[in-house]
Amino acid sequence: MKTLPKADLDVVAKYFQENNVDLENASFLISGMTGFVGSWLVDSLVHINKEFGLKIAITGITRNPSKINTWTNLLPGNVKIIESDIRTLNKVEGSFTHFVHTATPTTSATRAGDLVNVFESSVLGARNLLEIAKKQTAPPIFLHTSSGAVYKKSPSHLTNIPLTWPMQDLAASESVDVEYARAKIETEKLILAATSEGSVQGINARLFSFMGPRVPLQEHYSIGNFMHSGMCEDEIKLSVNPTTVRSYEHATDMASALIYILGLRQTGVFHVGSDKGEELIAWAELVGKVFSKPVKNLYADKAQKPDIIPYVPEHDERIPGGLSELISKEEQIVNWRNWLSTHH
Repeated sequence: MKTLPKADLDVVAKYFQENNVDLENASFLISGMTGFVGSWLVDSLVHINKEFGLKIAITGITRNPSKINTWTNLLPGNVKIIESDIRTLNKVEGSFTHFVHTATPTTSATRAGDLVNVFESSVLGARNLLEIAKKQTAPPIFLHTSSGAVYKKSPSHLTNIPLTWPMQDLAASESVDVEYARAKIETEKLILAATSEGSVQGINARLFSFMGPRVPLQEHYSIGNFMHSGMCEDEIKLSVNPTTVRSYEHATDMASALIYILGLRQTGVFHVGSDKGEELIAWAELVGKVFSKPVKNLYADKAQKPDIIPYVPEHDERIPGGLSELISKEEQIVNWRNWLSTHH
């Protein structure tokens, strides 16, 4: 696990301060702490705790200690690490005001190798965490990092997915993407039911597309693949439909938004992600500009148009803007490139 740029964490701290988020004396239990979302959240909470003396305590759960061997040396004493599989964990000592469930495999190698893992890490993991949450003295905040993948396909003329758009109705499948979406849908239902019965204050934060440090390279994340091409190859390779639309938000905005939502204490569904979409060819060309390298379009049918809505959320008015309103996408990619040059 590579250290995040202090400049990025300072942006999260600035956002936290300017938006008057209240997390003083909060105690967190976070699953999936070594994943992309979980690690950004842990590092960001550690940073704001140090900056503002909030007396935050963090307990993180991971089943992959190989990822944390070097990272844990940088974590302060108020971060406790539990090495365990969230699918079987049923007891954690301590009292918690906030639960955050981020544990669902997303890298293609892990997902393709174990479809059951994809579903169970989310659903069984949520059930186990909810059982722990129900034993707290007061109903805790319970945030589940869901996904825009829960939504049904929609008309191509609809450029942004609204919060009110219906979710898919999915049966078990051999498709990794279907199982991932089904896991998020079923987990959302568990959070909603626990909230209705009054045992937790449940939040389903539907995350979309992100860029920045710790985004996996050479995976199924197009922006990560573009960055890998920029770092290691002579040209930016585009092997998927170039007209597919994505809205990549920087991870600092993702972490800032999640922390804001945790402090907001408002139950329900939220969107986390940029509402400004661009075709993948435009993203590839922007990365190419940063690296001064040409784009090579390897997609077979260059004329084909995507048959589903662009993966772009409608802006959630409840969440204040962050880094994306301060610096350009090009500058964000430049900063990411500079980080990769010392950590890749």
